[in-house]
Amino acid sequence: MSNFSENNSVPEFITTEPHPHLTPLDPTIPHHLGSVPYLNARPLTYAIAEPIVLMEPSRLSKELAENLLHAALVPIVEVLENSDAYHVVDGIAIGALNSVYSVILVHTMAVVRLKTIALDSASKTSNQLIKILLQKYYRISPRYVSPDEAADAQLMIGDPAIAYRQTHPDERFLDLGQSWHSHTGLPFVFAVWAVRKDAPNVAGLAKNLRAAAKIGLAARDEIARNHFEYRYLTEHLYYHMNDPQKKAIAAFASDLVEIGHLAKKPELSYI
Repeated sequence: MSNFSENNSVPEFITTEPHPHLTPLDPTIPHHLGSVPYLNARPLTYAIAEPIVLMEPSRLSKELAENLLHAALVPIVEVLENSDAYHVVDGIAIGALNSVYSVILVHTMAVVRLKTIALDSASKTSNQLIKILLQKYYRISPRYVSPDEAADAQLMIGDPAIAYRQTHPDERFLDLGQSWHSHTGLPFVFAVWAVRKDAPNVAGLAKNLRAAAKIGLAARDEIARNHFEYRYLTEHLYYHMNDPQKKAIAAFASDLVEIGHLAKKPELSYI
């Protein structure tokens, strides 16, 4: 259930499919791009001219790694695990300054009593973030199981998480963005544009992705289908990559080393 109140100052919303201002990439050097099928990504992909394949984050990461895509909007963990292969497009990301709303742990008892957690097979970043939060800050070591197994708590991300929250308003949720911020004082970055280092014209591609993001972020009132979606895109999500976001990525990488997910802290290449 949204806790947003109605506000007459917000814009009216169109009900038909919007027609974006396209930002064409170089037609002589076609790029193959991928993104996630979630509302949170639409401001970054809205103004891109080329067709973009949409798939869940884990599959998207696989196709990028296999060179089936030149660039993709992937979980930050994918870049931290394979920093030698990718550039990170500077200036833009999908993150949150505090509450993210759409990355949640649905739980049936107090967090400190949880014994089993069902992870989300679609999300590498959220799976690792909940492990860090529970191990480092809640001081528990639950058993992690697949999403189809019975568990004390279930991790959910993206549009399914939003829908679940709105149809189950009385259930208990741990907002992972909010929990991370409350323990670290930092924002969190969930996803970034990763560009393969061997892709054609990587600098030009990064420039165009930033230009498309600028157009898309200015069109969130067109992208949103209702007042809730508008507030979600403008109040919960933060799309800029500045020094605090880079500091948060570095802190997350250090935590991944601490819990044994990474052997060493990677050096990211921003372009």
